[in-house]
Amino acid sequence: MLRPVHVLVLSCLALAPLTGGALAAQASSDKSDDAAKKAALAEAINTCDRGASVPLDPEAKAPPVQYGALFPFDMNLSKLKDLADKCQAAMLGAPQEKRLTLQWLRVEVALDQPGLTLLLPQVKLLADGGSPEANFLLYEFYSVHRRDSADAGAPPVTRAMALDALQKAGTAGHLTALLTLLQQYNDGPLLRRDAHKVVETAQRVIDAPAQGQSPGEWDRQLRAAMPLSIARKTLTADGFTSDEQQKAFHAVEADSQAGTNDSGRSALAYITALRLGRGTPQDAAKARQLLEARAGHDDYAIPMLADMLAKGEGGPADGKRAIAMLRGAAKNVAEAGPMLAGMLLDGKFVGRQPRAAVKLFNGSWDLDACIRLAGWLLDYDGVRVDYPDLLVERLSDGADAGEPGAALALARLELSDNQQFKSEDQARAMLKPLADGGDRDALWLYASTQYANLDSTSYRPSLREDGLSDDDLKALIGEGEGKKEPQAYLLHAKLLRRGLVYPQDDVRATAMLINAANLGSVEAMVLLGDAYDNGLGIDKNPRERLHAWREAARLGSLKARGKLADAFTFDSFDRLMTLREGITNRIALYNDGIGRMGAGVFGGDAGIELSGLFSGPASSAGTAAIAAAVMDAFREAPAGLDEENLVSVGKALPDEIRVAIETTLKSEGFYAGEPKGYFGPDARKALAAWVDAKGPLADAPNPPQTASATGQAAPASALLAGEILDRVRDKVLTRAQAAKTDKQKLAAIKQLDMLARYGDLPSRWALVRNYHQARVVRAVVTPDEVTRYALDILVSKPDGVDKPEFEFIFDLTQIAQDRKSKVVGSATIQAIRDDPRLQDPLTLGAIMGQFAFAPDACDSVLAAARKAGINGVGADGCDEETRAALIAFAKDKGASDVDAAVRKAAAEKIKTLDAQAAK
Repeated sequence: MLRPVHVLVLSCLALAPLTGGALAAQASSDKSDDAAKKAALAEAINTCDRGASVPLDPEAKAPPVQYGALFPFDMNLSKLKDLADKCQAAMLGAPQEKRLTLQWLRVEVALDQPGLTLLLPQVKLLADGGSPEANFLLYEFYSVHRRDSADAGAPPVTRAMALDALQKAGTAGHLTALLTLLQQYNDGPLLRRDAHKVVETAQRVIDAPAQGQSPGEWDRQLRAAMPLSIARKTLTADGFTSDEQQKAFHAVEADSQAGTNDSGRSALAYITALRLGRGTPQDAAKARQLLEARAGHDDYAIPMLADMLAKGEGGPADGKRAIAMLRGAAKNVAEAGPMLAGMLLDGKFVGRQPRAAVKLFNGSWDLDACIRLAGWLLDYDGVRVDYPDLLVERLSDGADAGEPGAALALARLELSDNQQFKSEDQARAMLKPLADGGDRDALWLYASTQYANLDSTSYRPSLREDGLSDDDLKALIGEGEGKKEPQAYLLHAKLLRRGLVYPQDDVRATAMLINAANLGSVEAMVLLGDAYDNGLGIDKNPRERLHAWREAARLGSLKARGKLADAFTFDSFDRLMTLREGITNRIALYNDGIGRMGAGVFGGDAGIELSGLFSGPASSAGTAAIAAAVMDAFREAPAGLDEENLVSVGKALPDEIRVAIETTLKSEGFYAGEPKGYFGPDARKALAAWVDAKGPLADAPNPPQTASATGQAAPASALLAGEILDRVRDKVLTRAQAAKTDKQKLAAIKQLDMLARYGDLPSRWALVRNYHQARVVRAVVTPDEVTRYALDILVSKPDGVDKPEFEFIFDLTQIAQDRKSKVVGSATIQAIRDDPRLQDPLTLGAIMGQFAFAPDACDSVLAAARKAGINGVGADGCDEETRAALIAFAKDKGASDVDAAVRKAAAEKIKTLDAQAAK
């Protein structure tokens, strides 16, 4: 509440600003004035002068008191209130002493009591008169009250007004203003961070005029600290010349050796220079050695050392140690938290831990950390952060200051499905000036939200009144497609799909998605997968669906990873997916809390979430392979090792999977108990230890590739140009169809086998399909060749190939009838070695399941495995133990190179045949 004296002073000042004539007349006419009152006034003036003397005030009667020094060391504001009362009494009692008014006003600003806004007109009047202190007070008021609710009405001091006032105060040489500018240019948030501005402002501190009579020790120390501050910034920031860096290096080197109170900061700048080669020859090894020596007693050395450890600079990489060091320093060193978050996200040294990283980013006021956090929250829209308004404020400040990436980061977050931040109107308001300024990303975001609910499946889209018209959108899309911008094709696709701006057309919409996806749009890849899944404007195609989602997942889309995991359950017939995609990724997503039913990080019931996961297509891989895939999920997402989560997942696992996990842990020395599948505390601790020892799961290799009917077997060979292969194949097939005599048929089959040896899938399929039916084919194609061709067909699954497993069984039966089954086993083992796709347990399990229907096939595999000395084979050549042993053998021995040699020889023959045909 405004004190009565405030009203009195304001009314007097309104009539005759800063004169107080009526009060002076009354005081002079008061016959009762005595020596005591005069003494009290003198004491009030003296106290006010000593406690609140204004820097750079030519009328000051005492040494200057910088604004920060107004506050008592113990923050006992009663002392500040007493000073305010003294200054008020002095001002009222001696109105002719104009300095007292500003001294009283600055104390009132520091107190920040209700009613302060009524004093701002007087502060503004003094600021307009050129007072550096009054200008600083305007900024100070804004900095304290800029978070006030908008319901309070228009702010009395705007952001632009405050920053202009701060600059004016700094230009006048006001030290506190210059120090504030220094901090803002260094850290933000109200001004764009700028290392050169930091150096320039530090020099202005040195050159600033005397703040008043007997400025004091603070003044001296501040100015004296600036040369080294300039030197440190010159070495730790980019963009300075080699001459500037060399001068700075000598300065910090001398200070770090002198052992001054602040020499620790100089030492870190010196080490940075050594690490990066700034002002001195680069010597990363020495830099790391010096950091190791400091880290034990200086936490501020830890982030740089951890970064070097993680990158292997100046010595061997040790990411786990880097992470451990950062965990210990994160509470005390601001830089440590975001750096630790980055390491938890990249998954290089430990499995990715997105929720822990989000928490670390959210605990930092660093703008770059806030921008990264905003980006991660786009995918992790179910993650809730503490104090979301503070994140919005930090990004808004960065956007207003012109910080690169801040505005777009906030706009994207407000356009996302994250309910803590969703605000399309605010996002569009932020995007409009960026778009008008030529930012194409901002323009496309603005255009994509011109129709509200464009991506909604529940609400009909509606055109917003402000912004772009339909004609504007058409023109923009046309321009963007001319520039091959993926956003143009994506927006075009969405509008076509909904029948907005253009007539509804699913075929054209999907064609536009293909264009956008080919240009790198992850969102388009996800939508394209949906189109292939649902047959929207294109034939349903499970292979292309998975290809689109896989590419989006590879580029970081959690939505795509979720769709892949969901698709696995229904992959019983096509068998196009891997255990990594269906089991490992599904449990990893659950561990990270993605897509759960229920509330909270571990709110979902694993029994419900993971139901049906271990039957169906997964069963072909065998218990041990499924258990390994489950264990790998915790390497990929170690957040799942949380006790509550791990107990829930353990209960959701089938008994035999739990037994297999405990068996693996026991065999590898992590579990001492008997593998009974109880999955108790000891087993859970063992799993955590195993995860720590194994480290993060490596990025998944390319999944089993599918091929078109005119495709080539994988692994693909680059020995021939595609046009040569197509040309020769067309001629060979034409000859084969026209062949009448046995001689002509034999010649055609030999040429088909030549193409098949190279890896041509149509040729391989033609031979596999006819092997058991035509003696002339069996006269050319050997049993081991047709076995390898058939295995390639089964794993490649080319379009247009119908029921290849049946043809393979018929071929194996024919081989058995010809008493040549012995070669089937050795050919199978060779194929597994040469084709990594067959080393996937799920893929191999499904394929070898067909062997059981053919006579002698499994026995042949078992005999070949024993002859090759493969350890761990089972009692049957097609059982789980044998399949696991074959995969382990193939991975250990590597490729046999037989297939590569055959391909190379076939390629030369194909080139010769093509050259002869050209004559």
